[in-house]
Amino acid sequence: MKLLFFPFFAEMNIREAKKYFNQQCASLFDKTEAEEIFTRIAEELTTKSRLAIKLDTHLEVDDTRLNDMIVQLTTQKPLQYILGYEWFYNHKLFVNEHVLIPRPETEELVRWILDTIKTEQFITPSILDIGTGSGCIPVVLKKEILRAEVAALDISQAALDVAKQNAMTYALTIDFMQGDILDPNFTTGKNFDIIVSNPPYITTPEKADMEERVLAFEPDQALFVTNNDPLQFYKAILLFSEKYLASNGTIFLELNRDYGLQTKQLYDEAGYVTALRQDMYGNTRMLMAKKRPTDFHQ
Repeated sequence: MKLLFFPFFAEMNIREAKKYFNQQCASLFDKTEAEEIFTRIAEELTTKSRLAIKLDTHLEVDDTRLNDMIVQLTTQKPLQYILGYEWFYNHKLFVNEHVLIPRPETEELVRWILDTIKTEQFITPSILDIGTGSGCIPVVLKKEILRAEVAALDISQAALDVAKQNAMTYALTIDFMQGDILDPNFTTGKNFDIIVSNPPYITTPEKADMEERVLAFEPDQALFVTNNDPLQFYKAILLFSEKYLASNGTIFLELNRDYGLQTKQLYDEAGYVTALRQDMYGNTRMLMAKKRPTDFHQ
């Protein structure tokens, strides 16, 4: 690793730090991404708001910490892992290499769930998040609906440790379970009104189109299917839901944008009432599948 050295500054202010950052990271990010990354670094190093940083370019930064962050960025390490946190639905969540970095598209799925709970006037909804990772989904759902009974499942104990830390940060009671949704013998011992999941859905051939920083640092187990079937986990969730989704319950899924229609068809054929939704970028990325009432007749 080539070491980076600062030119001599008696003190480094925001303006000087930004110039240095841009020099060192010019080949790593486009202009817009570099601006966002530096702003987040400046927020961390100064503990000031974005507005304060823009208004006062004489704010000082810790040049040693800045240089350390730049060195890590040159290895393609995502900024969120360097900072140790990511913002999700206005909540600051701890993250590390054992969990996926929460993304804005998942916020849209959470918003859909919250809107549905409000519309359908659930009293004490029971919710299970499958493949919880950082716990971003159950933490926000429990924080927004304190009366909800929320559980979260993951195969990785290391991921569950992260999720538990995030729940503890907000003093939330969430039932965390370790288990494999692909194991047909896995049981929860109870039913749920809502089952939600952002499962692995990437196949091996799709790796070629992925960013190096994702492949090198984010956990494979949370990204990739194990049999090159992009619907592998959606099929497993469907089988699981046949046992543990309450009558008239609802499933919410984040999708592989290339297989939205196929996933919808899978749940249609199983007798669910389904609806697809696009994300902010116009990609088909979410599915809602509602169990038909037991007395439903065509």
